Amino acid sequence: MKHVEYILLAEFDIDVGSTVKYQYPHPCGLDVSLLAEFMLPDGAHKRDDDWTLFFLNRKGEENNEAAKNTETPTTTTTTTVITESAKDSNNSTSNNNNNNSEKEGASKDKVEHHLEAFIYKFSENDEDQGWVMLSPTKMDIVIKTEEISISSSSFDHKIIKHTDLECTQLEPLFSVVLVSPGVALGFRFTSEDSEKLFLNKINTWVAEIEAARNEVPTETPTEKPEENGTGKTEEVGANSESNNNNNNNEENNGNSNSESSNSTNPTTTQGEQTASNSTNTSTPSENTPSNTSTPAPQTPKPFLYCLNFMNNLKDKTVRRGAMVKSIAICTIHQYVHIYKPFMILALQKYFANPGVEVLEELYHALNNMDVTHLPLLNDNQKMILRTSSDPSKQFFPTTITYSSRKMNIHVPLSTFGDEIGDNKVISLVQKFGMSVMIIYNALLQQRRILFLGNGSAAGEVCNYVLAALAMVCPPLRGLVNRCYPYTNLCYLDFLSVPGYVTGVTNPMFEEHPEWWDILCNIQTGKVTLNPKLVTEEPDKWSLYDTKFIQEVTSTINAHYGEDKVRSLFQDYTQHLADMTMDEEEWSDDLARTNELEANRLRLDAWRRTFSYSTYVEDRIERLKSSFIRDPLIPRYIRKLRKNSVLPEEEVLEIYKSFISGISTEEQLTEFLSFLPEANGGLYPVAVSLFHCSQAVRRLTVELFSRLNSIKTGSGFISGLNQFLILGYDRNLKLLNENGP
Repeated sequence: MKHVEYILLAEFDIDVGSTVKYQYPHPCGLDVSLLAEFMLPDGAHKRDDDWTLFFLNRKGEENNEAAKNTETPTTTTTTTVITESAKDSNNSTSNNNNNNSEKEGASKDKVEHHLEAFIYKFSENDEDQGWVMLSPTKMDIVIKTEEISISSSSFDHKIIKHTDLECTQLEPLFSVVLVSPGVALGFRFTSEDSEKLFLNKINTWVAEIEAARNEVPTETPTEKPEENGTGKTEEVGANSESNNNNNNNEENNGNSNSESSNSTNPTTTQGEQTASNSTNTSTPSENTPSNTSTPAPQTPKPFLYCLNFMNNLKDKTVRRGAMVKSIAICTIHQYVHIYKPFMILALQKYFANPGVEVLEELYHALNNMDVTHLPLLNDNQKMILRTSSDPSKQFFPTTITYSSRKMNIHVPLSTFGDEIGDNKVISLVQKFGMSVMIIYNALLQQRRILFLGNGSAAGEVCNYVLAALAMVCPPLRGLVNRCYPYTNLCYLDFLSVPGYVTGVTNPMFEEHPEWWDILCNIQTGKVTLNPKLVTEEPDKWSLYDTKFIQEVTSTINAHYGEDKVRSLFQDYTQHLADMTMDEEEWSDDLARTNELEANRLRLDAWRRTFSYSTYVEDRIERLKSSFIRDPLIPRYIRKLRKNSVLPEEEVLEIYKSFISGISTEEQLTEFLSFLPEANGGLYPVAVSLFHCSQAVRRLTVELFSRLNSIKTGSGFISGLNQFLILGYDRNLKLLNENGP
């Protein structure tokens, strides 16, 4: 299994500035000048070291970079040798394409794939609503040779190959397609395989359209490639990029040609090329030979979490008295922090002996981490594990061997998709106090949030940004796709992203209130609202927020851990989500009326966000895939937790539902996930062991007996207080003596 896709190295040159020196095993696809800015943050020369985090392969970054490379020359062009065999291969490919065209004509309208997806359309009347689902259920998508049909009981549309066809992947499993001139639809798939089949078809059409658009007429002479003095010719631009890809594939398969590695090595990005290449203003059409063969469809690349370590090594022998270099790893795992020790060691080794070999050694060491026995847990199992009284169960122990040293690694098992690294929500609460709820509500309402750390380390800013996401994720997800842990004035593309969350160290951002809705100053702990959002009347829900954050603060002061604090935020967010879906339970009707009225505006605002749409989709899929088929059981648990007194008939019906709907190990495990140990575990159910009704007590004992039959359930029972355990043992003995 490949854990790390790329390892990058950047450095600061006093004459050239920030440059990317190496990209191993091949370029990652992002503009090198932007990479350098991410890897060498503002004020790097003022600190001994720093950490930053950035993401790759999201929001159509691949398509954007490809467009840039087509329109203007890149600043890090790699010279590629075109051999005769490569030319023959291109000719063969062209002939095959012609033959395939004849076959395609004979198989017109042939059905290739049947898929399903949720379909969205952007609200033109209210931009705050964003992407709105056209149907609460998935629509049928039929991919044919010449068209793609989308249909449901109330919707029908066809996609054909047209000149304006475009596709942008906004996030994993969600893409936007310009299905016809002026009409864009969003497609959310529930599996990567379905998304891949769909995008392959669309990208194939787009590539064919682009190839036809760029085809050079036969009467137009092409410029003869210059010889490089070795008897071989040099090509740049599109052909160079094509051969770079071929070289990359050969290297990944262990078949790279070492004799030509110096001239065609795709693993390096030489910083010294930047200055000379940046002055080249010619367009690709002026000096790039035409390539009329149809490119292969692109396979969507995985979302990558990129952790970067910068070191400022003092050295009086160099001109500025120090050397500044950074190393970054780009991984598919969100637990990026486990790689920190190896990155520090690798950068130390690079300072001593600079060379791409250092990156190569680190790349292979990290990818050789053994996770053969790593358990793949579902959300129910993660939820149980993260509140376990035994923290050691939350990690998978393994090792990584680097520089002949075997080092122990502990891989987190209970993290969810938007929980990245080892940041602390506790630190966020301690920094901003009661104002942290302003940040919380801004996340919920998809406001633009900017964390400013003027003079602070970029790593500190990143930690606050990521901790903010952890306040609402889980139960929400997808916020990582609008998250930019660190950025600067060289990259302002995020300003067009609705509800972005970002971190900066440049105070210039504070002077542009049109850029943000909420400004969080990590030096002062002050949260500032954009003047346009300030109202004279306080939010009606502030009373509930105040009560909640007081509970959080008391928990922190009592020295509870990070997991406990996160569970409080998770429960509070779930409470709001349940209210929105009309699934919450209250102690009485008055409490229900008051709380719904107080939170109405907040809940209405959340309904207009992308995270709400995602939550609704997840809820539908969760109900479909749930082992417990009775959808009322989670609500019954909430009712037992919220109400200390219920009519006997209602309690009896609840426990009858438990007995009839929960019997298999999977169902018992899912049942326990609704009763996390951090929130009392089985206590709301266990108190019925002392119910006045003998029938209720018998059903409770039967339920506990089933729970006790699995390892996880017996652990939950043993975690109860001694009084409840004795009650279970006593009732079980009586049941065995008297019979059913």
